[in-house]
Amino acid sequence: MHQLLTKKIKILLLPFIILSSAALSNTIYADDGIQEQTFDQKVDKAIALSLAHLESSVALIKDPTLFPTYANKELAWNLNTSHKWTAGFYPGSLWQAYKLSGDQRYQTWAKQWTETLADQVNDDGSHDLGFKFMCTFGNALVFSDDIDKESYKQTILAAAATLAKRYQPKIGLISSDWDDKHFENSTPVVSDIMMNLELLLWAAENGGDKKWAEYAKIHALKTYKDFVRENGSSYHIVRYNKDSGAIINKGTLQGDGDETTWSRGHAWMVYGMVVMYRYTQDPTYLNYAKTLSNYFMSRLAADGISMWDLDSNILQPDTSASAIFASALIEMSGYIKETGQRKKFTKQYHVILSALMSKPYFIEDTSKAPIIDRSVHYYTKPSAIDVPASFTDYYFLEALNRYKQRQRQEHIN
Repeated sequence: MHQLLTKKIKILLLPFIILSSAALSNTIYADDGIQEQTFDQKVDKAIALSLAHLESSVALIKDPTLFPTYANKELAWNLNTSHKWTAGFYPGSLWQAYKLSGDQRYQTWAKQWTETLADQVNDDGSHDLGFKFMCTFGNALVFSDDIDKESYKQTILAAAATLAKRYQPKIGLISSDWDDKHFENSTPVVSDIMMNLELLLWAAENGGDKKWAEYAKIHALKTYKDFVRENGSSYHIVRYNKDSGAIINKGTLQGDGDETTWSRGHAWMVYGMVVMYRYTQDPTYLNYAKTLSNYFMSRLAADGISMWDLDSNILQPDTSASAIFASALIEMSGYIKETGQRKKFTKQYHVILSALMSKPYFIEDTSKAPIIDRSVHYYTKPSAIDVPASFTDYYFLEALNRYKQRQRQEHIN
């Protein structure tokens, strides 16, 4: 299989190997100074290699009841069952691969791993059902006509009903059960929940309870009010009194300190606010996303890869935060009418994607399953630092898909 895979890769990469001098001399330059044709060629090469990685991963994992979480230093996935919050990202990556390639094999594999997740619709112990069901069943409804659409829809609605039960009227937020500190009578809420609001928004528009969309709107507005500091940085966790709704404490579970900014959590918030704008067209959310984005960008390394914590003296790169942020920026820039702002955000996602498609972040050995290296899954766990993560691959592939879609739209217009 490895020899066959190598042959396929050579065929896929042939256009990049035999570029003529005429083609190089006709490079198209974008307004922001980026060599657009060269960048597009780099995107196409990254797509070809990413597809090969995923083909390898299917052969290595074999069992569609097992899901990658993060990889070890040898670039082999650690696998877990469907109960893990990360379970949706691998089938989601297969759906992204199907959209990028049109290759039916990726659809077949995506369906196998997606349908295994159906047993999670009643998991009332998780605030992360949006990750599991919108990356999988949600993508399937958008990307495929070769599924039982009604069954997939009902699965999403059932998961949304479970998530909606977590809404706490006294605090106006969807709760988490995740906390590593004990505070009396506390309801914890984490920034990650912003990424799960789309499950409620989609469901409210597709046969679910209309009040679920109101839960999402209230949650997003209160998250910005309570989590975001005046300078645009953010907390990861806010704890509320269960009875009064008053704030007990603000801090972090995964960043360097209670007054720093965990980069992935901040990227979750940017992305979530962009989703809120997509569904509501309320400019409040778009303005929130821009404020949060400006802070994120002000703390990026020159190559566009964020550190694990935006405010820490520990300079540990985390590609996951930048991949999430790049995907959000591609969508957000399409909503911005002011030319200067749009160019600023467009240039930034070009820089981030260019880095992610290059060494030392992009894994060129396609016999390995993961695509992107140097993520931080949990900083407190040594084996989960500076390794691939399933969510990094997912948002990288989504960003490539969104970039290609933008290119097609601009060509048509």
